[in-house]
Amino acid sequence: MELVFPTKEHKKQVEEYLKEFFDNGEFEIAGDGGLDRIQDFDEWLQKVKNDLSEDNIEDSRIPATLNLTIRKSDKKIVGNVQIRHKLNEKLLLYGGHIGDSIRPSERRKGYATEQIRLALLKCKELGIDRVLMDCDKNNIGSAKSIIRNGGILENEVLIDNELVQRYWISLKKRYANRYEFQDSTIYKKRSIKSDEFTGDICYYKFNSVNKKIYIPNGTCIMDNDYEWLEFYDYNSKIKLSALYNQNKEIIEWYFDITKVIGKENGIPYEDDLYLDVVVNPEGEIILLDEDELKAALDRLEISKEDYNMAYNEANMLMNKLKGNKCKLEAFTNKYLNEMREE
Repeated sequence: MELVFPTKEHKKQVEEYLKEFFDNGEFEIAGDGGLDRIQDFDEWLQKVKNDLSEDNIEDSRIPATLNLTIRKSDKKIVGNVQIRHKLNEKLLLYGGHIGDSIRPSERRKGYATEQIRLALLKCKELGIDRVLMDCDKNNIGSAKSIIRNGGILENEVLIDNELVQRYWISLKKRYANRYEFQDSTIYKKRSIKSDEFTGDICYYKFNSVNKKIYIPNGTCIMDNDYEWLEFYDYNSKIKLSALYNQNKEIIEWYFDITKVIGKENGIPYEDDLYLDVVVNPEGEIILLDEDELKAALDRLEISKEDYNMAYNEANMLMNKLKGNKCKLEAFTNKYLNEMREE
């Protein structure tokens, strides 16, 4: 399947699509951009085009992109999905980022799950990091499709006497084995339980890389023979990465402030919460990405509680790190040597 922006060439198909819902006794279609209300293709198509930009819509409305979900084998429209580019207070309570439907004759075939997966890729392109979706509690199929795409239930709210479930899908989730499938990368995971650390440590040795990675100051952090350590403490909101160059010299210690550190199917992961703390080889402590955290708050993708928690964690960490570069270096060097030898 693929998501396709509607054009005049879709007129006959869209009209048939709408009729199928009406013939099935369904007169409201989620995420259809008003097709069920307008019931005129040309007028609807113009509205869908206008919805793309804030310049062409009313101040109270949110820009949105509507796509038809097309089955590649026969070019049939099997569903529709609308992505709102950001949230307002109304959408935060009910509606979320994504509204979607599958036509009655194509349900229970797994299309809803795939349609959401494709929509999440579009969300990432739009710069949406945390996606809100909701569904009626009695819509078990819709809930399963959201959960299969990583949806985590936050709460249930009563809307017009209907109980609605609100799910968040994080696109900031990073798994420890993300480099494992590169042929030239050595990946090891080790569980540790000691007085100084309890959790999983992951080791990466990049024997050959296709593309070097640089940070904004021009320093390379991934190249041939570079080594990384990542420390996943499941009772913490902070993930430490220690990056070493080909000469076994520390490049930097990088602390991600996270919403959660967890494990799925034995694979550690972090759900990043934007703020980062870096310690460079000279021991300088640097706080990064405050602008990204503030932008996420402004987009209503994180709560004020998450915002404050990120700063609290970062400030406590920076206080702990002051004057302790040598202790930090000894800690990560110890586990680097042990992981190398395994």
